Amino acid sequence: MFAINTDEGPGSCNPASTLASRVAAFLGGLISGVRVHRRERRLRVCEMLALGEKRFVAVVEYGPQKFLLAGTSQNISLLRHLGAETEAASGEPRKESDPR
Repeated sequence: MFAINTDEGPGSCNPASTLASRVAAFLGGLISGVRVHRRERRLRVCEMLALGEKRFVAVVEYGPQKFLLAGTSQNISLLRHLGAETEAASGEPRKESDPR
């Protein structure tokens, strides 16, 4: 077994602690030099409303685009493409012009 000498003064140099501190400094420098690139999340659920058992309506945002989706236990349907500029600052949907 190894014994630790605790009688050493503040000026003494313990080879094991020096090696450990060198390894820790090396690993710290190595880790700080590595950059982790995480993909930016572009898909986001803005709002979801449950409509009963296994049914929902949701506004989903992908980048600048928004979509109104409906889902059941067996499928998901696109109800409408809302676009980036659909909602005004007040939160109300924009009014579309009458094609007539």
